[in-house]
Amino acid sequence: MTDSPIAPDMGAANASGVLTTARPLFQPADPLAKLNLSREMLDDQRIVGFNNRDRRSRAYHLLRAQVTKIMKRNNWRMIGVTSATPDAGKTFTSINLAAALAATAGTTVVLADLDLRRGSIWDTFGNPTDKGLSDYLEGKIDNPRDIACRINESKLVIVPTIRSEAPSSELLASDRFRSFIEQLRAMPQDVLMIFDLPPVFADDDAIMCMEYLDAYLLVVDHGVSTARQIEETVRLLHPAPCLGTVLNRYKGGFADPYGYGYGDRYGMKSYD
Repeated sequence: MTDSPIAPDMGAANASGVLTTARPLFQPADPLAKLNLSREMLDDQRIVGFNNRDRRSRAYHLLRAQVTKIMKRNNWRMIGVTSATPDAGKTFTSINLAAALAATAGTTVVLADLDLRRGSIWDTFGNPTDKGLSDYLEGKIDNPRDIACRINESKLVIVPTIRSEAPSSELLASDRFRSFIEQLRAMPQDVLMIFDLPPVFADDDAIMCMEYLDAYLLVVDHGVSTARQIEETVRLLHPAPCLGTVLNRYKGGFADPYGYGYGDRYGMKSYD
């Protein structure tokens, strides 16, 4: 009797459909560093996506429903969140969308901060460590898993970045960044990934990042962002698909107390 042949590990498909044999960054059940945050701290930082009973989370749950539907339809798992200019609300959108997605039963969500110059996700969570993605990209630490951190007992895992003096474009063009993305892409198919990207007009970092991601969500500062800026942003990120737009500080239709509006009539528009 001969042994049955063992099928090779074919890995996971990357954004171009090419199979990668990279090891997953982690498995959903793996023990990771954990950051314990009180409900009061989350409320103070306006991190409401976890709490289904908080009426302020309603808009993020509507956004979650639309984003999930579009991602499933297109078999997308890696979504960037960006804006044309700074201070449009992209980071709060990234955090609360990721939290709302992680509140869905069985869904592990990775939230990675790719704004290497002005990353602020870790500041929002209290800046509990001085290590981040930039340290891995610069070769200061060997394994990006060492900076991954689970929030409380939730299924949300943060990969933070610490602002670096190193040229961000060089870090994003490095083999280490490519390896990091491949490790994320190799994770189980039910793991979703949200990436907080730099503003598109700030530099070319968002454009470089989108070469690796499936699609992006565009945050628009209502009354501040112009139609010309939106059109130019979509043009610069082409051919990456724009999943839709989110209006921050939206004053009409359905909106939450912070002024986020979603939906075809309420603020989310698709650019197919």
